[in-house]
Amino acid sequence: MSDLVAFATPESRRRLLRSLTEVAFLACVKSDVERARRIAKGIDVVAPGGREAIIAGVLVDLLANDVEAALERLDSLARANDPYGMAFQALALGVAGRTSERDAVLRRLPRGDLALDGLFAVLGGATKVHTGGSVNERRE
Repeated sequence: MSDLVAFATPESRRRLLRSLTEVAFLACVKSDVERARRIAKGIDVVAPGGREAIIAGVLVDLLANDVEAALERLDSLARANDPYGMAFQALALGVAGRTSERDAVLRRLPRGDLALDGLFAVLGGATKVHTGGSVNERRE
């Protein structure tokens, strides 16, 4: 597969990553940890160390109830202020019951990206998180 990736156009590579990510998500929804893990490894072949590979691995970690592994895997994205990495970090922190840490991450998330705003609303639950002078209210 790595030979295929070397010759792929950026657009075909992006579509392949998106498809693999969607299939990994479906495996997670079906609680198929092993299949999700294999797909996550495939994503890492296409985009070694990339955001998609990290997040796919995080989904598998969360599915396997290994929140600490998920948080460790997300560390590089969160330190780089990657908004999707931060959103998934907030998700993992929320799963771990570490709500004050989750809220601190949510306060740092940028606004204005519809996908992130949707994640923000879901991750924030019923809490109010103060962000730069405004209050974002979210409902469960």
